[in-house]
Amino acid sequence: MSAPLISETAFWATCAIELKASLQALAAREVLPRFEHAQISTKSDGTLLSDADLAVQDALPDILGSIYPAPLLGEEMPADLQQMRWQDCQKGKGSLWIADPIDGTTNFANGLPWFAISVALVHQGMTVLGVTIAPALQQSWHASLGGGSYCNDARLTLSPEPRRLKECVVGVDMTYLPAALRQNIANISPAGIARGDQQTAPWRGWRSLGASTLEWCALASGQIQAYVHGGQLPWDAAAGRLLLAEAGGLSMNLPDVLNQTAHDGSLTPLGYAAAAPGIWRAWQHWLRDQAG
Repeated sequence: MSAPLISETAFWATCAIELKASLQALAAREVLPRFEHAQISTKSDGTLLSDADLAVQDALPDILGSIYPAPLLGEEMPADLQQMRWQDCQKGKGSLWIADPIDGTTNFANGLPWFAISVALVHQGMTVLGVTIAPALQQSWHASLGGGSYCNDARLTLSPEPRRLKECVVGVDMTYLPAALRQNIANISPAGIARGDQQTAPWRGWRSLGASTLEWCALASGQIQAYVHGGQLPWDAAAGRLLLAEAGGLSMNLPDVLNQTAHDGSLTPLGYAAAAPGIWRAWQHWLRDQAG
């Protein structure tokens, strides 16, 4: 099955709205009742797994198949199946749903409201829709290719006006950042005062929410102005990159920004740099300078 040739933009926009409503209903049924009462286990890699993750993962195939028939790549699926479906997707043919059942499981397990369900659809090599909902925050974001980006149904449009990095709040996650960049960020004085080996802060402040899908949403919503993450898997970034792009923001693979070795396309963590349009060039330059 393929999207209609006529009004394809409207078709994906309709699918995104339908998906948002379905995920909100799923969260009300399976996630919020478990919030602060979750059953938690530990996966082999040391990360946490909740009964809500599994309940959402189990429910998604039927929900997504009713909206658009395509295989599902989900975080809690067996690794060999994940790899196979990702490799098929990388060939640029067919369609693939990409889902993070609960992003921010550690937050969820500790009663913190910064967690989300995030789902995107890749069709013929392009992400055509993405939805992220944060049920404990009562917020939702959705976007479709050519159809815009929205938070709680309000259109998101980032200003293209140039801004100084010093005026910005940025999102930073140290995971998998190159060693020189990670060390230089760690040495920055939060007070912005050069002291000893500390650097003067180049920004107003930085934040890490513990849920990368929500950091993309914060960027698309203008709550932060730039973002860097050293390692994300497709379900961490697929919806968010579309949300940002449709709001007018920009993103790039971190290795490309830093002129490092290109990613080989396998299902491994990949870093991203992203920013609102008015700060994008300055953010790229700063990252390159700090990566040494």
